Amino acid sequence: MQRLTPAEEQVMLRLWGLQEATVQEIINFYPLPKPAYNTTSTIVRILERKGFIKHRKKGKGYIYLPKISKIAYRDYAANWLLENYFDCSSQDAINFFQQAKSLDELL
Repeated sequence: MQRLTPAEEQVMLRLWGLQEATVQEIINFYPLPKPAYNTTSTIVRILERKGFIKHRKKGKGYIYLPKISKIAYRDYAANWLLENYFDCSSQDAINFFQQAKSLDELL
């Protein structure tokens, strides 16, 4: 598995929420301002090429479905974060998030 770009993650988060969708349905799930159709369609094709999604034909278009679950990607991303930012120390990560929470409460 590989890390997704922020734009790819945004598409995947919407597709995971919808479970299956056309490009237009993915766009409709965005808040305003919504991304352009061509941009979203390009990202969907990239995600398909990377193996994150698959499609099935419906009429003249396609319905897209996740091939990688949100939980599987979350686990991958959490491990990547732990390895690259916390030197594989779960305790350092826990301390960081506990401190970040207390800072939010002060603000």
